[in-house]
Amino acid sequence: MIDFNFQQAAPSTKRLGNFLVWMGKYWFQVIVTFFLFHLYSTRSVQLTLTDGQLSRITLVSHETTTAIASLPEAELSILPTAPAKPKKVWKSSDFGNLTFILNPTFAERNGVGEDIVKEKLANCRKYVKRYAKTAIVEMEKYGIPASITLAQGLLESGAGDSRLAKESNNHFGIKCRRKCRGCTCRNYSDDDVYDMFRVFDSAWESFREHSLLLQIDRYRKLKKLGKKDYKGWAAGLKKAGYATDKNYHKKLIRIIEVLDLHQFDR
Repeated sequence: MIDFNFQQAAPSTKRLGNFLVWMGKYWFQVIVTFFLFHLYSTRSVQLTLTDGQLSRITLVSHETTTAIASLPEAELSILPTAPAKPKKVWKSSDFGNLTFILNPTFAERNGVGEDIVKEKLANCRKYVKRYAKTAIVEMEKYGIPASITLAQGLLESGAGDSRLAKESNNHFGIKCRRKCRGCTCRNYSDDDVYDMFRVFDSAWESFREHSLLLQIDRYRKLKKLGKKDYKGWAAGLKKAGYATDKNYHKKLIRIIEVLDLHQFDR
């Protein structure tokens, strides 16, 4: 047994003893440093993957290829893969009728069944079939493109499925007049908890009130666009503040073109 008495030992022996003590304390750091230096000098590392898991680490230099870690196939689980997420099971009630019109890539990106997409599109077409004649009558009487009336009705009412449409026959989000005389209103907490919306006895009354609303000064300039410029009408409604949605005009145009509503303007 060697007794390192550093106070009495020769300088060289003392230095050797200090070195051995230091190595005993920091041996792991020395090995890691050497390994990192080797990586730096070779400048190249190869990783071999088997079935998505690390199976081999190889250091490559210009002269040699050295395998520093090779794992048998039975031990490839040292880097476990994350478990696959269960596939979402969608229901028809998860979506609004206009979801796949306004967001055409949603179904494919999220694995929504084609049957659900067809069902929602069919609901929109049923709405159009039901109210197209009314929209045409309003166009002939008030000069509002039928395509715009139908698109607004679809968007504001969710193709007739919104609470406002079902409970109050209000298909256009029409709010109560300042002085509610001769009308009934109800709160639906839209933009503000104090917003009051008109209650109509029939859907037809809602369509007629929509036509009358677009006769006020704020929308009067739109009449100059004619009955076939649905894009101009959509942009004009957004600019005049019909809705707070910044993309309101784009949504109207999208609905009109997907459902071919401009055919009713002719």
